[in-house]
Amino acid sequence: MKLIICITLLLILSACGRGEEYPPPDQYEYYEPYEEPDPPPSSEPMPEPTPEPVQGIHGLLSVVEYGQNRAYIMGSIHIGREDWYPLASIAEEAMERADIFAFEIDLGASGGPCICEDCAHECAAHPDVDECICMLMEMMFLPEGTFLDDFLPPDVFESFMEALETFPGILVDAVMHMRPTTVSEIIMYQLVAPMLELSSEHSIDMYVYNRANELGRPSIGLTDFNDHIRFVSGMPDEYQIATARYFSDYDTMLSEIEELAYIYETQDIQTLASLVQTDLSEAYAAYHAGELSAGGLALSRYWHYTVGNYRSDFFARQIADLLTQTEEPTTFFITVGIAHLSREINVFHVLEGMGFEVIGLY
Repeated sequence: MKLIICITLLLILSACGRGEEYPPPDQYEYYEPYEEPDPPPSSEPMPEPTPEPVQGIHGLLSVVEYGQNRAYIMGSIHIGREDWYPLASIAEEAMERADIFAFEIDLGASGGPCICEDCAHECAAHPDVDECICMLMEMMFLPEGTFLDDFLPPDVFESFMEALETFPGILVDAVMHMRPTTVSEIIMYQLVAPMLELSSEHSIDMYVYNRANELGRPSIGLTDFNDHIRFVSGMPDEYQIATARYFSDYDTMLSEIEELAYIYETQDIQTLASLVQTDLSEAYAAYHAGELSAGGLALSRYWHYTVGNYRSDFFARQIADLLTQTEEPTTFFITVGIAHLSREINVFHVLEGMGFEVIGLY
């Protein structure tokens, strides 16, 4: 259980941090031209997959080939229901063909020395060990001796407490030393989601990870574990405050999670893409109408550009490297958050811009 909780926190908090490797949104609205890949090595072409009528969850499963290397790419969400599995047959068969599984972060290999200056331990990338617990604590909690009523402006603290008190069973005193993003994600994934029979234990990521282990296949990360820790641990205070200011009450959060799960379960990708596209435009409209503060607009821009577009571009380039730099013929099965496959700057579009052909199997 500790492994599941830590993996989930690392994945979902990636939408809440900014490290030095990830520029703020104002510095990343325009993208460098994509370089065409080198011609593939001469070899017999691999047989193209034959799509069949898809039943079950497919997560926009698509395939990209380079020479004798192949990458199946599937969109995931970080919660799920037990009855979602097995996945669509095309996804199950692709996993059985895979030589290597890849996730947003490295869930299995050694991470080397801990990046926390106060930690003398060796850091293992597997999140069920304690060597880098100090970095996890820094991500989740306010500085020692600081509480939410110290950290937040009085009006924000008051509205945040009012929203928290709408959640059944919440112990407000237990979260007073946590960062607002931590409070939000823990409540969302550990309190509200189970009420809808959703859990991180049954997330797409965990299912695919367990399948890799069952098949005896190695797992790698598109992002180095230590780099990911840097990314999620650097969220500026203004974004934390904005998170608290616009924190949803119980009924709203329940409805939002239920909608997200329904959209994914029914594979209504068009609606998902629409939600991703309209979030920022609605934020701008609210800002100009005086209904959203500059901090709230900054938070929306941060989510859209740094978390969304930049990381989609980053994941695509990592996948391109796997395909072009792996010498032995290899089949990869790769999962990334479904939003990274359905937004205007998405993994598929970036790969196509680099000259790869992306074939949808759904």
